[in-house]
Amino acid sequence: MRAAVLTGFLGTGKTTLLLAVANALADRGEYVAIIENERGSVGIDGRYLQSQGMTVRELRAGCVCCDLALPLQITVQRLSEHYEPDWLLLEASGIAKPELLKASLQHPMISQINWRFIALVDPVRFGKMWHDSYGLGDLLRGQINLADVIVLPKSDLVEPSVLEHVAAEIRSLRPDVPVIPFTADDPAATTLMLRAFSEPLR
Repeated sequence: MRAAVLTGFLGTGKTTLLLAVANALADRGEYVAIIENERGSVGIDGRYLQSQGMTVRELRAGCVCCDLALPLQITVQRLSEHYEPDWLLLEASGIAKPELLKASLQHPMISQINWRFIALVDPVRFGKMWHDSYGLGDLLRGQINLADVIVLPKSDLVEPSVLEHVAAEIRSLRPDVPVIPFTADDPAATTLMLRAFSEPLR
């Protein structure tokens, strides 16, 4: 089983990307399970994913990396043992602290799973978050530092010069990690994203 975690702030486009990749994987005959982390009392994204034919086990009322660490591990273990998916995709809470998220996924119960971390960085809001003095900037940099792949969603909503600036700022922090623009309605972008998910981990 291969596994990937999507990190990024609320409204970044994690569910859109997750669904595009999950559908592309399913189209080539791979069985995909999704864990949707919901902080609120109503799992809107989870219901949407279920309406698209995806199996979703929602986690609510807390953050995936702290309050719900043990239930997450049990969920991962049960999905792995009872459903045997080819892929397990986890959409993390937008406020999940990267170091705690990684530690929760290294728990002995599920330590045999090699996770790929995909960080979504919103180029539209990048400037405000990058220089935020209330902790969002540090959280964003933490997500970038954890990532195996960095995605710039909504790339069609900003000028090419803005996209280049955002990519340059990210590469100044992580020159070793691919930075991929993504637009949901572009099949070529989904193909490129699928390749990034599927490449062997370093």
